[in-house]
Amino acid sequence: MGIDHNLKVQAMNRHRLRLFGDVALQVYEMTPEAGETVAGTFAVDWKGHRIVPTTSPEQQRDSSEWQFQIVAAPDWITSQTFMLKAVALIVTSKRWKILKVEKPIGNSLVWKVRAQEQK
Repeated sequence: MGIDHNLKVQAMNRHRLRLFGDVALQVYEMTPEAGETVAGTFAVDWKGHRIVPTTSPEQQRDSSEWQFQIVAAPDWITSQTFMLKAVALIVTSKRWKILKVEKPIGNSLVWKVRAQEQK
């Protein structure tokens, strides 16, 4: 990977540490046999942020929707196919229901996951 990618990953990790601390993100999938199970764990190279529902300063309010970015493996097509079937994310005791997963495009090597916080 190039220097631009490495700088992006370092920035993601700084953001993750500032917002969540040094914790892992777990991805869950659903199977008929086992129910909801851990499909993958990302200890580093991910970040998440709350999506502001509007750009109007008069109407800003907290949203329950978040966007997560997770650095994909170079061979994500074979090693991280579980991401396409993911149903939930968990960080420590917080849980998000996955609304949409965008697979890495081109050289970006970043999964983009839109999720809604569950209380």
